[in-house]
Order: sequence, then structure tokens, then C-alpha cells
Amino acid sequence: MTASTTEIEREALNWLVRVNDPAFAAWDDWERWLAADARHAEAYWRLAAREADVVEALTSAPRRAAAPIAKRRRVVVPRRAMAAAAVAVAAIGIGWFAWTERPQPWSIETAPGELRTVTLADGSRVSLAGSTRLSLDRGEPREAVLDRGRALFEVVHDARRPFRVAVGDAALTDLGTTFDVTRLQEGVRVAVSEGVVRVDQQGASETVEAGEGVIAGPGGMERRAFAVESVAGWRDGRLSYTNETLAVVAQDLERALDRPVRAAPSVAGRRFSGSLSVQAPPQALRTRLARLLGVSIVEDGEAWRLEP
Repeated sequence: MTASTTEIEREALNWLVRVNDPAFAAWDDWERWLAADARHAEAYWRLAAREADVVEALTSAPRRAAAPIAKRRRVVVPRRAMAAAAVAVAAIGIGWFAWTERPQPWSIETAPGELRTVTLADGSRVSLAGSTRLSLDRGEPREAVLDRGRALFEVVHDARRPFRVAVGDAALTDLGTTFDVTRLQEGVRVAVSEGVVRVDQQGASETVEAGEGVIAGPGGMERRAFAVESVAGWRDGRLSYTNETLAVVAQDLERALDRPVRAAPSVAGRRFSGSLSVQAPPQALRTRLARLLGVSIVEDGEAWRLEP
């Protein structure tokens, strides 16, 4: 039996009151409740927005002119009750704004070869590849930092609050879209399968639409073409490329496999176009990848090295 709208509203209000408490510490429970049902996040943030509007109205509304004495009814309110009401209003206002404005960092991290998908408070979904770390802030639910690895963002559009992702010295602004981001050893790769993303790096800016992408590195931004259906293919164990260097392919393989993968300098700059499936036993996979990439794959302990 699913929860009724009234029950969800009651639970959302209860969480809102708890979260406004400066001593609140049950962040993981709150996150799980938000992610359990899309209606939870919708109800919570709708109530939070209403609370913010009420607080703003109380703190900024002009004083109303006094009514004529002849028409004014005398209502006696105990001084203690008035003081308690004032304290309650102040506590709501101070608690809300203090909570929303102070940093509340948290992070999601995956092990090599692990895949994980999380739903954020606004309903957006993020899929993380292996060896990935994503930093977030509960006070800024529409911002993220990709510290390392690869992530696919499926963003709920909000024209008033664009979703932003920082990756090294590059900044991505979602304009209502689904996009894939990889932090490379030198720079960042962005591919868009739906909507539009703006990529800003060191004063340069590129607007990327579905089927397009960029690699932003020390030499600037290089535009690329991507097949829309391939952008999220890594979640199903398939890596697709168009004229990509083996140095970058090796980085993707390392994230997908539970082992280090390196490209020797003599082959690192070679270009590859095609599709690689990484779902096979290690020895069979090593033989298959070597043939497809046109290299030898040498085992060095747990690591694989691509050589001529």
C-alpha cells in the first residue's frame, strides 16, 4: 500500500521541522527518505519554499496603518504568549536561513569497477562509474563537484536554478538536459545526449547540444561528435568512441575494470573509433581488447599496459 498524499505531507513537514533544528544530524536518514519516493522530495521542497516565502514576508512586509480606534477590537494577549510567538517566528527564520546558507558538504564515492546511481533532493539522478568521487552540498542542492571519475547527470530542469557541475578549472551549467562528464588526467570530457550544456573554462565558453561534446584541456576546448545512444552506454558495460586517443581509452578502462590500465607513450596518442564491451572474464577480455585496439596488452601484476 502506497502512502497517501496527506501522510507524505505530514512526513515532509516533520522532516522540515527537524532539519531546521541547528542540532539536526540525521542527514543520511533524510536523504534516504527523499530518495525513496519522488513525491517525498516534491512535498519537502514545496513546503520548504513556502516556509522561506513566509519568513521573507514576515521580515520585509511594511507596517500596516493602524485601524480607526472606533472600529478596533481590543484583544488581550498575554505578554508571555507574545514573547513566545516572537521567539518562534525568529527561530524559524534564523534556523531556515542559517541552515540553507551554511556549507553542508557530503560526498558519494565508488570503488574501482563499481556502478552506483543516486537520486538527489531535487529529483535529479546521477550515475557514477567506478573510481568516482562526487562532492555535494545540502545547502546548495543544485551544485556538484566531480573530484574524479565519471558521472552521468539526468537533471530535473528548473529555469530559476540551473544545475552546475565544477570539474577542475571547468564549469558546466545545465540548461535542462542529460549529460556525461569525465574528469581526465588532463582536462574534462563532456558529452550531451539530451538538452543543452554550457561549458566554461578559463574565459572560453562552448554551448553543447545533444549529440555533441567537448574535451576541455590545457590547450583549450575541442568539440566532438557523439552518438546520442552511446553517451550512457558505459552503464551497461559498453564504451564507445569516435577518434579518441588510447590514453583516454585507458583511463575509461581503468574506471570500468578493477585494475590499473596505462597506455605506453608510444601508443598513447593513437586514435580509436569503435565500441568496446568490458563484460567478460579478464583473460578473454584482455585478448579481445588487444585485437580491437590494435595493441599488445601486457600484464604487470594487477595492472594492464597497452604497448605497440
